[in-house]
Amino acid sequence: MNTVREKLDTIKKKLVLLCSQPHKVYLIIGLIGALGFAVITPPFQGPDEPEHYIRVQYIAHGYFIPVNPKSTGASLPKSVGDTLRLTFYDDEIRGFSAKKYDFNRTKQAVKKSLNSSERYQPPMVSYNFLTYLPAVPGVFLANVFNLSPVISLYVARILLALASVVIVYFAIKLLPGKKYLFTFVALLPMMLFQQSMVGTDGVSYAIFMLFLAYMLRLYTQSTDIQHSQWIKLALLCGAIVWSKPLLYLFLPLIIILVKKKHFWRWSIIAAVISVLLLGANMLMANNAGEYEYRSDSLPQNIQSDRQLQNLKEHPKRGSRVLWNSYMTSFGDDEARGVIGTFGAADALYPLWMGYIYIFVLGMTATVSLGKNKSKLTIPNSWRWLAVGLAVVHFVAVNLAIYLTYTPYNFDIIYGVQGRYFLPTLIIIFMAIFLGRGAELKPQDKKNIITISSLLVLSLVAMALLITFQRYFMYTP
Repeated sequence: MNTVREKLDTIKKKLVLLCSQPHKVYLIIGLIGALGFAVITPPFQGPDEPEHYIRVQYIAHGYFIPVNPKSTGASLPKSVGDTLRLTFYDDEIRGFSAKKYDFNRTKQAVKKSLNSSERYQPPMVSYNFLTYLPAVPGVFLANVFNLSPVISLYVARILLALASVVIVYFAIKLLPGKKYLFTFVALLPMMLFQQSMVGTDGVSYAIFMLFLAYMLRLYTQSTDIQHSQWIKLALLCGAIVWSKPLLYLFLPLIIILVKKKHFWRWSIIAAVISVLLLGANMLMANNAGEYEYRSDSLPQNIQSDRQLQNLKEHPKRGSRVLWNSYMTSFGDDEARGVIGTFGAADALYPLWMGYIYIFVLGMTATVSLGKNKSKLTIPNSWRWLAVGLAVVHFVAVNLAIYLTYTPYNFDIIYGVQGRYFLPTLIIIFMAIFLGRGAELKPQDKKNIITISSLLVLSLVAMALLITFQRYFMYTP
């Protein structure tokens, strides 16, 4: 009896010790979640994953700069298109809750080799190559060995998941405080799902979190910032610009370093790098031409120019559309999607589990679980700037979707997804709660950290089970 109790005590001590290291907690749960999603989600069910996978294939075939295939002759093996039709295009299950994914389709697709002899010219999305880079070597090698496109898809997913999780792991290590708040936001099921799919969100959000953590690390360090550190920050600013549109709106946050030596010199260098990369981004997007979606994948009556003109002529219309989109039941899906809406089949995370996750975030935000709280005395002016930029980002995302995806004269913003606002959520939490929180006794801290970590692990595991159930098990 004593032996069993001693073993349990030993396990408990090891668990408490592990949970006192947030970067390791993140690494374990993050790998379970991201790799789990990558494996169990059927092929091409991620957000716009067919288009992103095609872009990765083009990069693996040497087209690092996006181009218009029709005018340049760029092409891919026809087996890529055949695989897309077999596993995704020809069997839509979205909107049919009782309809499941037939795993035999994946088995058939695995048997198809790449076979480069027959070619076709799918349109190429205009995103640059940066956020796809972790996946490119794996896809290239799969192509060299003439493996099925489905196999290279899973290889790309796993490599992107590993890269995203590792980047966030180092971000958490760098963060000078509130590590658990940062950790649990990074472990949102929707964040892990984005990291597990072929796309730009997983790596771009990871780079964004590394940028925030490194910037705050420089702010809190007692020594002068070295030239090498300024260069790293400038490169991170450039990576933000090249990772995902609109994330560059948060670059002014580096103003928190204004009192540091050589700030203006290096901020100008960062600004120049960012502007040049932004210009290159725009040139590449224009060079690629207008992306051609499948005819049934876009809503009807999209008229971006008239939509913008309508907003200019009726200034009150924008606020009314925004109100209708988020202050009625239409906004529920967007809010819910921040926690989790997984895959093209819209596997929904249960509301009650979402509430538990919100409770965990609230608990870690409003109590001080870290050390050296005094180092995180953030100026209120910076907090207001962060909140303001988060609002600008929120409005900019909605405006972009309203102009480019919403049918003309619609009274709601059509097509907005919760995943777009994960950066906004991170900034809001950091602006409000960074360096703040009620002090607790050491034992109370350990208990909260351990319980919260186990809760988050359970919630991530349930997200995997819910996704698996939606695609492969019976649902009434």
